[in-house]
Amino acid sequence: MPSVPPRRLHSPGAAARLFDEVSALAGGLALMGPQAVTRVAQGSAPARPAELVEARGLHAKGYARLGGLCERTACSDMVTMIARLRDAGLPAVFVLATDAALALGQLVQQVVSVCSSEAYTLVEDVWAWQIPRGRSGWPAHRGISTLLDRARPELVNTWIALSDVPVERSCMHFVPLDEDAGYPDDLATIAAPAGGDATALAAGEALAWNANVLHWGGPCALECAGPRVSCAFSLVRTDALPAIGLAPLTASLTPTERVDLVAKQIATYGAGQHDVSDEILEWARATFTLSALSPTAPGGVRKER
Repeated sequence: MPSVPPRRLHSPGAAARLFDEVSALAGGLALMGPQAVTRVAQGSAPARPAELVEARGLHAKGYARLGGLCERTACSDMVTMIARLRDAGLPAVFVLATDAALALGQLVQQVVSVCSSEAYTLVEDVWAWQIPRGRSGWPAHRGISTLLDRARPELVNTWIALSDVPVERSCMHFVPLDEDAGYPDDLATIAAPAGGDATALAAGEALAWNANVLHWGGPCALECAGPRVSCAFSLVRTDALPAIGLAPLTASLTPTERVDLVAKQIATYGAGQHDVSDEILEWARATFTLSALSPTAPGGVRKER
């Protein structure tokens, strides 16, 4: 990775400078501005009946494929953006400060709400990955260990492939709820069988699952064409927002609010991540602490991963 100059992350105006840096890295990519929002959904056809049936059947296995959501060239630009972020010494999650990524979250929220016949709200619980060849995705875990309503899960995790994700490229693996030794009575148990249900996706396709589902990211083989690149959003059933305690995420965030959003995610999930430097983690924790002290900061239970 090329060396980068110090960012003076703890000096006044650091958030604004970070956003300017992210915006500059997006140069030449259609990720910022109104056209980016429109472009994300250009390749998203209305859900076909089979997809609606599968998504409405989230209670059966606990997870479902949503099919193609994001236009492939928009995915390609986000993959390029993440590569630029990494070359600049920034984590992949900074891609979620762009208009295109926020629009993708809104699109996922709309599709899941329609397919499940439930009102879901996009919340401030997001991440993005670039899993290099030779590494693996996150180990087996549940999104939350509090038992959710199986038919109408209060918390749904969604995951979008930005690169093609065949099985050998760190695809997602799941344990169906009825095959899970820990479900529903011992959700603290993380007993992942070998393999699990490996789910390959093409770029732009998405998955959604009940946050109780045991899942993990597989290994990215050395012979793969490149790293696995993806992003994730969480949705809360709107009537359950007070119980879950995550703040709604809107697309109208100011530049500073976008950087604060990224800082909160890094403070929550960044420890031990290969793309999060000690400097960035320290900055994120300090920023998150200041945000939590705000009288308008939401309370409640933070989702686990």
